[in-house]
Amino acid sequence: MCNVCSGDIIWAIAAGLTYVSVSVFKTYDNFEHIDKDYYTLIPAGILLGAAVFMFITGVIGCIGACKESKCLLGTFFSLILLILLLEVTAAILGFVYKDQIRTGLKDGMNTAIQNYTDPNYEDAVDSMQKDLKCCGVDNYTDWMKTPWYSEHPNSVPTSCCKKDTNCTGDITKPDLLYTEGCYYKLIDTLEDNLKYIIIAGAVFAFVMIIGMVFACVLICRTKEVPYINLDSSGGYRA
Repeated sequence: MCNVCSGDIIWAIAAGLTYVSVSVFKTYDNFEHIDKDYYTLIPAGILLGAAVFMFITGVIGCIGACKESKCLLGTFFSLILLILLLEVTAAILGFVYKDQIRTGLKDGMNTAIQNYTDPNYEDAVDSMQKDLKCCGVDNYTDWMKTPWYSEHPNSVPTSCCKKDTNCTGDITKPDLLYTEGCYYKLIDTLEDNLKYIIIAGAVFAFVMIIGMVFACVLICRTKEVPYINLDSSGGYRA
């Protein structure tokens, strides 16, 4: 029965969940000084926890099938059920938080560009503007209202410059700049992360249901070990 149960599928799903979760954490890490809300990290953390359980579950499931152990298969079923609940929870939270990530985001972005001289904010804003190919919050003119602009008149940070240009941040040459603001682009990025979490949670939850059915079938087909007792005459009784 070892060939019937393979941990490859379970481990592949765990790897997929890990990839989605780590991608979300990595994205947030780039913007942590801009977005102070943790809405996208909660479901991502749940998925990561589910992935850890899945690596363990795959091992238990394979050993249980090879040994035809109802105890291990029962444990496998229980872990699959727990993982299913975690994935459903992550998908639901992703859907609920999808409409809440805008809360405070614009204030956080405005705070970041107003404090651009702080190295932490500078790195976060530059990373955001380069990655999202944008400038400012609503548009590039937002920089004209910042303390940084007072020290660098008629200029925006060079992170607003388009690639492969001789741009110096001069606002009199907007053709060399990203003029679109970062607010809606960042929202789209964060919402996309939650969409990935919702899709991953829903799809893998369906696979877990199939795994639970598979575990039930194995448990039902597993043979009982016969009980043998030694009688008083020295013989064996089954």
